[in-house]
Amino acid sequence: MLNVYQMSLGMSLYLLDLPGYGYARASHAERHAFRRLVTGALGRPRLAGVVWLLDSRREPSVDDRAIQELFAGRETPVLAALTKSDKLPRGERVARERALRETLTLDADQLIVTSAREKEGIEDLRDAIAGLVQPRTA
Repeated sequence: MLNVYQMSLGMSLYLLDLPGYGYARASHAERHAFRRLVTGALGRPRLAGVVWLLDSRREPSVDDRAIQELFAGRETPVLAALTKSDKLPRGERVARERALRETLTLDADQLIVTSAREKEGIEDLRDAIAGLVQPRTA
C-alpha cells in the first residue's frame, strides 16, 4: 500500500509513504510488487528526494542494499534517518553511524541519527527535509 499525504510548507507538496520491504513474511510476489511501486515512485519527474528510515541497530539487508543501488542509479537525493538510536549505548552510536554510512555509501550530510524517544536529531531531520523540498534555483 502507498499512503499519500498532502502537505503545505509555503508550497503544496506530497509525502509518499512507501511500505516497508524487510518483512520476512512477504512473498516473492509481494516483494516484486513493492519493487515496482518504488521504481514507479522514483521515476516521478517532480520527486524532490527520499527520506529513508533505517533501524540503527540492524545491519543493512540485501533489500536495503538493492534499494540503495536503485537510489544511486537514478541519482535520487537521499536522506537516511537512522532510527531508534536510543536503543544503542551512547559510545556505540558514532561507530554505527560511520559503519552504516560506509556500507551504504552515503555522504555525512545524507545521514541523520534520530531517536523519537529522546528527540535526538529530529530538528536536524526537519531542516534537512525542508532543504530537500525547497525550490531549486539554477
